[in-house]
Amino acid sequence: MPPSASSSSPTVQVTPPPSNAMAGRHATEISLDGAVKALTALTTAGMETYDDCTNLARQARRLFAELEGMANDLASNHNITGARTVRAMAVLMESVGMLAVNADRSAKAALNAAELAEAEETAMERDYRPTQAAAIDAGLTAPSARIHNEN
Repeated sequence: MPPSASSSSPTVQVTPPPSNAMAGRHATEISLDGAVKALTALTTAGMETYDDCTNLARQARRLFAELEGMANDLASNHNITGARTVRAMAVLMESVGMLAVNADRSAKAALNAAELAEAEETAMERDYRPTQAAAIDAGLTAPSARIHNEN
């Protein structure tokens, strides 16, 4: 029966989704392939960052050694031993030393992140790929939620 003219409530019409589509509330913005691709990219970026940080730490240690040699040369061969020069060299060497330490820490963190992303990618493939394959084999657009299959 149509609503009366005196009724103030709006008419609500429910349209079921097409038989080959999933209701909007169940849709997600990421697929298994998308998640695996993102994790692969994270693994690659983590390994590249590890390489960059390792190289930076190596170069910082080499610079530290050069600065140490320069400071010794200035003092012993050129008699440059003023307090300001010695202090400036010490501050510079300390900064370069901290750069090496922080680059090593960053390299370890990047390697850890890359390993975690790789492990998560492996776990997603192991845990979700069989369910996705089974849904496709059964002719389903997507597997049903676990709660629908529990007794």
